[in-house]
Amino acid sequence: MIKIRVLIVDDSPFSQRLIKDALKESKYEVCGCAGTGSDGIRQYRELQPDLVTMDLTLPDMDGLECCRELLTIDPAGKIVVVSAMKDEAIINRGTAIGVKAFFQKPVKSEALLLGFEQIISQQGNEAGQQHFLEYFIAAFTKNIKDMTGMDVLSVDHSKIQTVVSHGLGVIIGITGSQQGRIMLDVSMDVAQEFTKKLLGTDVVADEDIFNSISEFTNIIAGHSISEINNVLKAKEFEIRLTPPSIIIGESIAIINPKMTSNTVTAKTAIGPLHMNVGFVGGK
Repeated sequence: MIKIRVLIVDDSPFSQRLIKDALKESKYEVCGCAGTGSDGIRQYRELQPDLVTMDLTLPDMDGLECCRELLTIDPAGKIVVVSAMKDEAIINRGTAIGVKAFFQKPVKSEALLLGFEQIISQQGNEAGQQHFLEYFIAAFTKNIKDMTGMDVLSVDHSKIQTVVSHGLGVIIGITGSQQGRIMLDVSMDVAQEFTKKLLGTDVVADEDIFNSISEFTNIIAGHSISEINNVLKAKEFEIRLTPPSIIIGESIAIINPKMTSNTVTAKTAIGPLHMNVGFVGGK
């Protein structure tokens, strides 16, 4: 069996030993240990490991800065933080850099192995993210029916790189072990009629429309991500959502060169509703 090679960057011989012991009799092998960030960078270049465990407190540099250096060398690198420190600020900084997961010392071998397995399995990430899309489609169509009583007449979806708005768009960011966005996009006429259905009234103000479409998008996103987190199971791989943002205007192009997204169009009696879901890179 070909072993998956792991580089440990940690200035504590005790922690290095614990990680080595956790990986014994598994498909992972420790190919190197570095006690400083600079040595970790040197060994990363030489050894080209499949995975890196990174302590945050190194004698010569901040562990997250070391992560940044490694990911500059290899943007597809897979790094997990194993440190006594684990708080929201660290997770946010690390996630923005490209760290795959965060473990707090002392980490149990089962948790570490599960985390590694999740990361390695995400090498085929596009297929996994395509599977995630199914949860968004299910939440999208179900909530149209449940919240308005309207049937979804048909559902189409296609991959695109540039999203062009139809009039009113609500964007919610996806953060955590996966990064991306969900966007609900409708014409102003459809938004108005849809809001009437949501509120059960014949007259709606602009504020009603913005608030209703925003919350509808939030519900779709929340239902979808909850189901995905139930599949991922491990807390280190949870996905979270940012608050909604609203864009108003037709033919506004939204482009992210790193993102190929899927647009799902649900056709209803009042017109089409468009949901765009995209993920960035291999997170």
